Amino acid sequence: MITAVVLAAGASTRMGAHKLLLSLGDEPIVRRTVRQVGEAGADEVLVVVGYAHAQVLKALQGLEYRHAINQDYATGMGSSFRTAVAELGSARAALFALADQPFVRPADYRQLLDTYREQGGGIVCARYGEVTAPPHVFDREFFGELSVLEHGARPVLQRHRYRTVRVPLPPDLLHDIDTPEDYERAKARVSEGR
Repeated sequence: MITAVVLAAGASTRMGAHKLLLSLGDEPIVRRTVRQVGEAGADEVLVVVGYAHAQVLKALQGLEYRHAINQDYATGMGSSFRTAVAELGSARAALFALADQPFVRPADYRQLLDTYREQGGGIVCARYGEVTAPPHVFDREFFGELSVLEHGARPVLQRHRYRTVRVPLPPDLLHDIDTPEDYERAKARVSEGR
C-alpha cells in the first residue's frame, strides 16, 4: 500500500490569514490540493492537520481521506512528518505533498508514484528546473529518518542522493503560497486558466 500524505498543519504566519482556507478558483487551497492528490492513484490519502484543524477538515468535507492531528505543529514541519509516520501503519511507501502547492496536478503526482513503483524502492522526488522540492515519495525504509526531522526532508534527500530518482516537472508548477503576493499571483494564474 502506498499512502499519499498531505502536510496541512502550518499556521500561515507570513500570510496573515489561514492560507489553506483562501479560495483559489471555486474551492479552498487545501481542498484543491487534497482533491488533486486523491486523483493521483495512491491507495489512500492521509491529511496531517494542526492549526485551525476544525476549519481545515470542514473545507475537506466530501473528499475521501483520513486525517491525523499534529498537536505540535508550531514546532515546525518535522512534527508533521512525525505525526504522519506514526499513522502510516504497514504502508510500503508514502508520497509527501505540501497543501500550499496547488498547481501540482494529479498527473504529476501519478508520475512520481509510477516511477516509485517501477524502481521498487528508494526515493523519488520532483525536480523543477534546477530546484528539488516536494512532492517526494519515500520507501518505508526511510520512515525512521523522516520521523526525527526538525524541518523539511532535505537532510534525508542529501544523505541518500545516490538512491534518489528525480522526476522533471515544469518549473512553473513550483508555486508555494506563503505571502499575500504569492496568493495574488496564484489567483491571477487561475483566472488566466494556467
